[in-house]
Amino acid sequence: MSRETRNAELRAKTERMLRGSLKHARAAALAAALVPLASVAVSKAVVTVNASGGAGGTVPPTCDFATSGGFVLKDGGTKVTFGAHGGCKHEDFWGHLNITDHQTGLSVNSLEIRGYLNSPASPNIRDICGTATTNQGGNQPVEFRVRLVDNGEPGVADQFGILLSNGYHITTRLLNNGQNGGGNVQLHEPNPSTSGPVPAPSEQTMCGSLWEMVP
Repeated sequence: MSRETRNAELRAKTERMLRGSLKHARAAALAAALVPLASVAVSKAVVTVNASGGAGGTVPPTCDFATSGGFVLKDGGTKVTFGAHGGCKHEDFWGHLNITDHQTGLSVNSLEIRGYLNSPASPNIRDICGTATTNQGGNQPVEFRVRLVDNGEPGVADQFGILLSNGYHITTRLLNNGQNGGGNVQLHEPNPSTSGPVPAPSEQTMCGSLWEMVP
């Protein structure tokens, strides 16, 4: 199966997941089905993300993958729903991003996953970089950088943030303000298929104009 076919299938599954009955708390559970090999969650300590400062991310030396789905609340209280998955696979990157801002109507759908990075801030953090289309701005493609933070089960301490090259920015924050039902971020253990590109690309190559920024 070609990379383009895999990406198209993953995009369709994510969009169905967000539209259907699994769209919030159960979204991340379904996301695990989007990869071919079963995996075990990584044990981890809770981290609080500070969005200030540089990025400094690199491809994880032993690459893995992350799945997520749910919603965060903007500062005014309106929802931004999301499904974000990414990682390494067969010496390449894979994944998909879909978000909907229920205040502005903005919809973002990934075109290409260009990078998957860890963070010097914490082993619990993964960033996904790529390009996407939106339903605003004349369908001009944008670059994106998503931040996922897995702080363990049941997910109330997990976090999500996103930054677009057009200036759209949701700072990294707790799912559903730390209340139940906001979804889940799951960082998975490496498996034999989760090999990254060799040599590993630079942060600037993966994240483009957002390489020095974090959500």
